[in-house]
Amino acid sequence: MTHRAVDTEAGLPPGSTSNYFRTRSSLLEAALHRHIELDLPPAELVEQLDEAELSQEQARDLLFAALSRVIDREARPMIAARYELMLEATRREELRGIYNRSRERVLGLTELMLRASGCEAPVEHAEQMVILFDGIALDQLLESDRALDADGVRRALDRFLESC
Repeated sequence: MTHRAVDTEAGLPPGSTSNYFRTRSSLLEAALHRHIELDLPPAELVEQLDEAELSQEQARDLLFAALSRVIDREARPMIAARYELMLEATRREELRGIYNRSRERVLGLTELMLRASGCEAPVEHAEQMVILFDGIALDQLLESDRALDADGVRRALDRFLESC
C-alpha cells in the first residue's frame, strides 16, 4: 500500500493522501482504525446489549447476523484488507497495539452478548467464538467459490450456545 496507490484508487489528485498521512505507517494506522470503525456496532446497540436478556435463539441470530456481515461475498475485499492489516500488525508494534485494543473490544461485546443469553462462562466462550469467527472468515476468503452452509453454521452456533 502506497500513498500513490491510495490516491489513484480514491480518485484523488497525486499527493492528497500524503498530505493527511505523512508516512506509510500513519496510512496503515488510519486504515486499521477505519476497519475497526466499520466492524464495531454502534454504541447504542452496545448499551442495549449490556442490559438485555436474550434467548438462545436470539443470541444465535445475533451471532449469525454478525458472521454473515463479515463473510458476505461483497465484503471479501474488506476481509482481505483486514487480514493484510492483521499480518502487518505482526511486524509493526504500533499496529499490534491498535489491533489488540480492537480485539479486546470485540471480545467484550461477545462476552456481553453471551452473558445476556445466560452463558455461565462468557469470558472463556467469547474467546472461542471470536477465534471461530476468524477461522470461518478466513475459510470463506480462501474458498471464494464455496458458499457457506448457513443452516450448518446455525446448528453449530446452537450447539455452542447449549454448551455455554
